[in-house]
Amino acid sequence: MGEKLRHAIVFGASGLIGWAVVDQLLRLYPEAGTFSKITAVTNRKVKISESHWLEPRTDRLSLQLISDIDLRRGDGATLAESLRRAVADIHTVTQVFYLAFTSVPDSVEEVATNRHMLQNVIDAHNLLSPNLQFVAFPGGTRGYGIYSLGGVFTPPLTEDMVNNLPPDYAETVAYPAYRELLKTASEGRKWTWCEVCPDAIIGFTPNGSQFSLALHWAQYLSLYAHNHGVRPSSQQAGKASIEVPFPGNVAGANSLFSPVSATKVARFMIYASLHPNECGDGQLFNIADHEMPCTYGDIWPRLANWFGLVGVGPPEDSQGQINSLKVGELPEGERHLTPGEYISKHRDIFTQRGREKAVNSGAAES
Repeated sequence: MGEKLRHAIVFGASGLIGWAVVDQLLRLYPEAGTFSKITAVTNRKVKISESHWLEPRTDRLSLQLISDIDLRRGDGATLAESLRRAVADIHTVTQVFYLAFTSVPDSVEEVATNRHMLQNVIDAHNLLSPNLQFVAFPGGTRGYGIYSLGGVFTPPLTEDMVNNLPPDYAETVAYPAYRELLKTASEGRKWTWCEVCPDAIIGFTPNGSQFSLALHWAQYLSLYAHNHGVRPSSQQAGKASIEVPFPGNVAGANSLFSPVSATKVARFMIYASLHPNECGDGQLFNIADHEMPCTYGDIWPRLANWFGLVGVGPPEDSQGQINSLKVGELPEGERHLTPGEYISKHRDIFTQRGREKAVNSGAAES
């Protein structure tokens, strides 16, 4: 198939990874001429003018944005009809990037809901897209059992571990269900698939995401700075003097994790989709910015400094020094507020300061 016929469709295009996939495709990654069409699909309404995506950089690349597509509705045939009406040249789709996810309070119901959504997408493209080559989706460290008290495995976490989850835990995670579905659906087909596994994803969304660490910390630290008299002018002058303790305990500050930029995840997914022989057949790929993990104790001062604050350790006097940070003290009245509670308490400040969209972090499906 000629390069000019490649057509990428991105489900969940306004989420952390989905936005980055579209962004990288528009930036012509890996090179100009690789794709000719990009279709971005979202459930929530997104305007191109508010998406912060680049304009297509060549007249040989087109972008179409399709909103109000609810993947939960009906079955694959229902979705196929919706896509047939909404998406130009749906029959030319070659790469599917599946980044949609819906949070549900009950874990077992969450698995069933998200499995149904992916089933609809795959069934629809098996009906509509005879040239489909690759499907890529992101898992996550939840698939390694990190939601179990004390964890399931001893780090480092390697890809083969995901097949050894306790059954009672596995049924509460969508990723094993995705793998089973894709293995069955791809049998006898021309397309193959892979999973990428990020830990903490750092990225951008145009309309908020409950999974966005950048949004979470930006909300908390900007409010904290504002409420303690730190203004942009003092930040720019580098006169940080207001301390902000790490909002957790020593164990949390010392816990290892592996952040990864949404851009890196997006690039790897695009690369994998273009190399089905090397990256297909249901392979799982851990992905991180650096080989060595880090701790919040390491990065907290740098996060705080972005907002003109001095990041210090948790307010636990008995613990002494932590990662070269001095022990912090919270002002009275803030001692028991988590960042989420602090944001909720002071969220009206965003509106008062003309930043209404700064508090948009709602449903996860995008």
